Amino acid sequence: MRIHHCGVKVRDVEKAMDFYTRVLGMKLMETVNIAGQNFYFVGDGSMMLEIEPAYDEERLICDHGFGHLALAVDDLEAYCQGLRKHEVVFLMEPSQFIPTRKIAFIQDPEGNAIQLIEFINTHTDY
Repeated sequence: MRIHHCGVKVRDVEKAMDFYTRVLGMKLMETVNIAGQNFYFVGDGSMMLEIEPAYDEERLICDHGFGHLALAVDDLEAYCQGLRKHEVVFLMEPSQFIPTRKIAFIQDPEGNAIQLIEFINTHTDY
């Protein structure tokens, strides 16, 4: 397992993207659409920050601010099976929204969201 990205929920995506890219100098690495919602990944090639809208009440946990930590794993299904033995709470069961990755969300004992992500048929793991 390795840290992949940290998610931040923002009220104004356009303003946040301008800040992280133009002001801080990060590059837009990827845009992913999940269930009709865009999520923007900015970074430097070694670590990324996921910019996501805070106004959708059906999304995970907090309304704005840092929302989750993402951990890349080699085999999501096997990893999740191991977590179930420890009665870990799943916020989202393993799912595949795009061909190149599978994701799941779990909860730590304090209720913080942790995304688990498996990359499929790609050499990019950042």
